[in-house]
Amino acid sequence: MASTTTDFSTIPILDYSLISSPATRKIFLDQLRHTLINVGFLYLSNHPISQKDIDLLANYIPKVFDLPQDAKEKISKIYSPYFSGYSGFGAELTKQAIDQREQFDFSLGNEIYPWKEGDPEFYKMLGPCQVGSNLGDKLFRILISPT
Repeated sequence: MASTTTDFSTIPILDYSLISSPATRKIFLDQLRHTLINVGFLYLSNHPISQKDIDLLANYIPKVFDLPQDAKEKISKIYSPYFSGYSGFGAELTKQAIDQREQFDFSLGNEIYPWKEGDPEFYKMLGPCQVGSNLGDKLFRILISPT
């Protein structure tokens, strides 16, 4: 179960199976909302993702981070108003301190809501992903291609 405080000593564990029942769906969604807003990461148990897919992703991710810096910079977040792309070391703050991490932020490549000036900033998260929706092959084609 997710913690109810912003201070925590363990990674919050959320039970995805709660979403399958109308009686427990709200509990899961409340835990998810709280954890994403107040913690920022979580462990998801009882999910439907196969171990094969998890293993493929675990082997793929290091290759993305091992790309040359100039390749990663091609999809820097500075090129997207939709919080999509690459952030290098020290590019973001957490609790007013510089983050010592790099990250890639991707969406499903959707354009659910056409953000316009004056809309809440979080609506931008519903915009398109810089590398499109077929992330697996497309990411490497975009980052490694000589053009």
